[in-house]
Amino acid sequence: MEDHYGPQSLPLPNAMMPEGLWPELIVDGWERPHNHAVSPNGNGRVAFYLDRGGYSELHLIDPRVSPFPQRLSIQRTFVNWWSDEPPTWTPDGEWLIYGAYDADDVSHLYVVAAAGGEPRALTELRYDAYEPVVSPDGRWVAFTTEQDAAAQIAIVAFEGGWVRGLTHDSDECSGPIWSPDGARILYCASPTDQRHSDIYAITPAGGAPVRLTTGDGSQYWNPAFSPDGGRIALQCDRSGFDEIWMMAPDGSGLRQITRLQQDIEDYHWSPDGTRLILVGSERGNDPLYVVTVETGAIQRLPLPPGNYTAPRWLGLGDRFVVAYDSPRTPPALFLCATDSPEMRALTDTAAAALKSFPFVTPRHIEYIGADGWRIPAFVYEPAAPPRDRRGYPGIIYPHGGPNAQYDLAWDPVRQYFVARGYAIICPNFRGSTGYGRLLKEGNLGDWGRGDLEDCLAAADTLVGLGRVDAGRLAMWGQSYGGYLTLLALGKDPKFRLRCAVALYGDSHLKTSWARGDHAGRLDMEWQMGHPALTGNRLEERSPLNYAEHFRAPVLVLHGERDQRVALGESLQLVEALKRLGKTFEFKTYPEEGHGFARTANALDGLRRIERFLDWHLF
Repeated sequence: MEDHYGPQSLPLPNAMMPEGLWPELIVDGWERPHNHAVSPNGNGRVAFYLDRGGYSELHLIDPRVSPFPQRLSIQRTFVNWWSDEPPTWTPDGEWLIYGAYDADDVSHLYVVAAAGGEPRALTELRYDAYEPVVSPDGRWVAFTTEQDAAAQIAIVAFEGGWVRGLTHDSDECSGPIWSPDGARILYCASPTDQRHSDIYAITPAGGAPVRLTTGDGSQYWNPAFSPDGGRIALQCDRSGFDEIWMMAPDGSGLRQITRLQQDIEDYHWSPDGTRLILVGSERGNDPLYVVTVETGAIQRLPLPPGNYTAPRWLGLGDRFVVAYDSPRTPPALFLCATDSPEMRALTDTAAAALKSFPFVTPRHIEYIGADGWRIPAFVYEPAAPPRDRRGYPGIIYPHGGPNAQYDLAWDPVRQYFVARGYAIICPNFRGSTGYGRLLKEGNLGDWGRGDLEDCLAAADTLVGLGRVDAGRLAMWGQSYGGYLTLLALGKDPKFRLRCAVALYGDSHLKTSWARGDHAGRLDMEWQMGHPALTGNRLEERSPLNYAEHFRAPVLVLHGERDQRVALGESLQLVEALKRLGKTFEFKTYPEEGHGFARTANALDGLRRIERFLDWHLF
């Protein structure tokens, strides 16, 4: 579907292209390995997904045998790496369990041999099945599914058969793990109407769950037993940051282990149970630490700055596997050691031209929001001087989420526009993660007000840094960032924007809640309250209600299979803009969901955005 109203953008005849960098290379010149899992028997095999050709296929690599990964899945539907989950190994290291969506966008669990072969379906439910974990004896698989409009914990035999629900109340349950003796399953649960969570235990036979954490209004999540079962590590935000805590198997003796005053993004027990390896969050950088559990001593690992994900020990010793990328380094899996700065690549899926291009490293700054909040951000500035005396055109790029952050990660699309002469600011507005509980909860019950002001203040900050033309600003966002972009068009009293780009953003919060998937509805209820109770506020914060105030042209792109933000969100906005005589361009992609997986569609979207921004800003 394609539509427009008013003058359409056209390719500029004098567009300046960066030497050695072109759209096809940006879109199709690299592949992302993600969500890896290391085999439990210490033999060094690593399972992971690789985004390729519109699919996210399961692969296995054994660096002792071959540098080339083996594909294990068959046409596994593309899943955005940030919402995918790692496969699960059986305790003997012979099998892997993973989730895959069917044609109706329902996720089922599959089992495949690590040696290869045809996968077999483990679940065939009407609702999603995800987060599988295998019992220590290999006989049972616990997982998360949905029942009565809430996520619940269920269990099924490894050989398949009848699925038995273990939890049945109205709380949202997730993240099951087995105790090393197989006697209990721990999981995280939270009321749908309150923003806190606790850790519970239940037996594989079912019965009444037992709460292990204190129910004090904090968030407790991501529990992990020590290898001997004597302790449970977990994450908690009670201190104001997402730090590591520890407790006994019965929940007693709860105490804080780390005091980094950083949001710990992930952690992993060493096989001997003496250490934890952690991913921190420091001004958009992800340093790695090793913590000695008994003493609390912390060692920062001598590795380069960037975006680290899921460090996983490789048996006894100091070696581990971690996913890494940076503004200059495409994503890959690396083999590292705790006592060395060297990183050995296990995967290599990026074109040489990308690895050698002189991408810029963004600068981390803080600026003052409209009401005095200190807002962190990253600023990309072109290496070349502006084309003329007006300075650079500027782009404000709010991230999705809203509970997410912009950090020192690989982002070739943004880098491409910087290389073409755009200055970009990426604000970590209130609601962003990685900077503590205060910022993360800064827009609870308040979507579209303080966070919007933070984005508009980011525009002023970008201009205030010098060499950016205040008369040539655009905002460009996707998902929640697209929502903020649309809201900026309708609610900015200074009309700062010359144009805007919104990818699959909410236009009306109540209709988005009604049309969205389970996770999206839940997130909105947690953060803004149920629409039955907060309907007036949702109306007040919905861009559709301010469409008459749009002055700048907007480009709207949306996937027709989007389950998180339904296509109807863009359709109703475009209908209103046409009725009001506003200038817009609109394109949908029949095969795409919440993000563009197929090369042809991603390339088409990039070229449309390029043409649109060039036309209105250059």
